[in-house]
Amino acid sequence: MKIAFKNGLKKGFGLPGFAMGSAMIGFGALAFESNLDFLVAIASMLFLWSMPAMILFVTLISSGASLILMFTSIFLANVRTLFMVLSAFLNMKVNSKNISFYDKIFWAQWVSPTGWTLIATNPDKISKNDLYSNFKGIAIGLVVMCFFGLSIGYFIFGNLSKELISIPIFFIPLYLIILMLNAKERIYIITIISSAVFLILLYPIIDNWSILLSGILSAIPGYISEKYFKS
Repeated sequence: MKIAFKNGLKKGFGLPGFAMGSAMIGFGALAFESNLDFLVAIASMLFLWSMPAMILFVTLISSGASLILMFTSIFLANVRTLFMVLSAFLNMKVNSKNISFYDKIFWAQWVSPTGWTLIATNPDKISKNDLYSNFKGIAIGLVVMCFFGLSIGYFIFGNLSKELISIPIFFIPLYLIILMLNAKERIYIITIISSAVFLILLYPIIDNWSILLSGILSAIPGYISEKYFKS
């Protein structure tokens, strides 16, 4: 268990943490540019723990949006992570362990796309019994790296133009694409490729809605390949 936790820490402070921390530099600079208080920016990271929801929060709060609009928008942006959390906990067999409800709730908060990908795409590199401990190490490393990234962006890069600020935010999706393309299970490879194809086809037709719809539709070929074309 301790070895799995330490290995998770190494991953969290390694390239995955660097990718998320780099993206947080962009978010920190955006928060500064939007006149958001530093502590509020940190709180948004800890409570929302989702880049789309965090960017929505900064954008809406800086424009003076109502609480109802902010809650609805952020809820819709974050509801997708519910299934990711359930998938992660199933992979880690959390229900079969003697873990308290509050412990589950606490660690469920720190399931990110990066953390989920690390524990889901390479199941042969660590035993199922050690996945939960490994995930805890990953989560701690990622949170710390994101804190430093946000702080650097807020206090050092806050005066950069919005165009430059937005560049690091794309580091996470690019890193996740590379990571998932190296996955050994066919479902992940087909899902990520089909998501890109749907996005290219739908963007000229429905603009930004294509991001949401391509993510939903990409699950279909992944499911079909897993259920009906197992080798």
